[in-house]
Amino acid sequence: MKNIGYTNDSYPEKRTIIEGNLHPLKKVKSLNTYYPQKAVKMIPIIGKNREVAFEEIIFSTKGVDGLHLFNSVTNKNIPWVSTFETYIPRSTATSFLKNDINKSKAKKDKSKIKKLMKSIANENCKKIISLSNQNLKMELHLLEEFPEYRNIVEEKLIHINPPQEKLMERREVETKRTNSVLKFLFVGKDFTRKGGREIIDVFTKIKEETDFQFELTIVSLGKNFNYAFGKYQDSEEEIEEVKNKINSSNWINFYEQVENKKLLEMMKKSDVGLLPTWADTYGYSVLEFQASGCPVITTNIRALPEINNSSVGWVIDLPTDNFGEVIIESNIMKEKLRKNLQESLKSIVIDIIKNPSQIKEKSLKSFDQVSINHSVENYMEKLSSIYTNSF
Repeated sequence: MKNIGYTNDSYPEKRTIIEGNLHPLKKVKSLNTYYPQKAVKMIPIIGKNREVAFEEIIFSTKGVDGLHLFNSVTNKNIPWVSTFETYIPRSTATSFLKNDINKSKAKKDKSKIKKLMKSIANENCKKIISLSNQNLKMELHLLEEFPEYRNIVEEKLIHINPPQEKLMERREVETKRTNSVLKFLFVGKDFTRKGGREIIDVFTKIKEETDFQFELTIVSLGKNFNYAFGKYQDSEEEIEEVKNKINSSNWINFYEQVENKKLLEMMKKSDVGLLPTWADTYGYSVLEFQASGCPVITTNIRALPEINNSSVGWVIDLPTDNFGEVIIESNIMKEKLRKNLQESLKSIVIDIIKNPSQIKEKSLKSFDQVSINHSVENYMEKLSSIYTNSF
C-alpha cells in the first residue's frame, strides 16, 4: 500500500485527505507561501491586495511514495495530486481573468500563473481533483488562457464530491422531533461574509413584527471583513449596530467558539441551519447540518446549488455571474442585493415557522442526499485508486 505525504492538517486537509484515508499518511515539513489561518486578501488600512500563491516547497519527502496537496502545487520531483476548491494553481494574481484595465499588471499576473501551471503540466502531477462541478468549470475557464497546457492539464482534471461522515443514523433522523420552539443555528467564523448581519437584521425584525417564538444561536468569531464586498465594506457604525442587537436580545445565544464535538451536537438538536452567505468556496457546514438531520437555508453561491435545493432545504437566489459569484460594483448595488437577500430570508423563515411540518421531510431528504453523494467510503476508495494507479 502506498505511503502518502501531506503538508498541512488544517480543516480542509482533515476533511479531504486525512480522516478516513485508507493509506498510511505522513505529514511532511513544508514552507507554504499561503497560510490559511493568517492570510488576509485585502489590507483595509491601505486598501491594497496582498498577493499570495498556493505553492508548496517541500523540504523532505523521505518515506512517502507520493504527495496529496490541497489548493497547492509543487515542483518537487515526486508524484503528486492536489485537491482544489477554486482554481489551481491558486493565487490572488488573477487580474487577467477579470479584464483588468491595468494591462501591465494583468500581463505580470498571467506570467506568474503560467510558471505554476507548468508544474501541473509536468508528468509528476498525476491528478487535480475539484471539489465541485462549479470549480471544475472555473478551472476550464482558467485553462483557456493557457492553450499550451490546456489539453495536458484537462486530462488530469477530475471531480469528486468531498466526504461527509454520517452524524446520525437514519432511524434517528426519522424519530427526530421538531422543537416546539424552533431552533435556528448559524455557524461561520466569517460573520459578515457568511450572512451574519442579514440573519440578525431579519430575525430581529420578525421578533418586532410578530409574536412568533423561536431561538437563534450564532457560533462565530465575528469577523467583519467580507471579500465579496471588495472596497464597499460595511461601516464601523453598521457593525456596531449589529453587535448591539445581539447584546440586547435575550433570544439570541452567541458563542465565539464551540468545541467541534459540542458543535455537532448542537446541529443535531437544531431544526434549521443557516448559511445565507455572500461568498463561499464550498459550504462544508451545510454537509454537517444535513448529516445531522438538519436542513439548511442557503444562498445559491458557487457550489451551494450542488448540495442544497428546495427539495432538501431552502434557497435564496441572488444574481450571480457564470461562476456562481456575486458581483458588487457599488454601495448601491450592495444594498440592493442585501435587501433582496433579507426579504427572501424573512419570507422563508416565516413560512417555516408557520409550517414547521416541512422540516421533517427536508431533514430526511437532505440526510439521504448527503449519505449517498458524500459517502466517506466511496470517496476514500476513489482516492485509493488514484494513489495506486499514480504513485
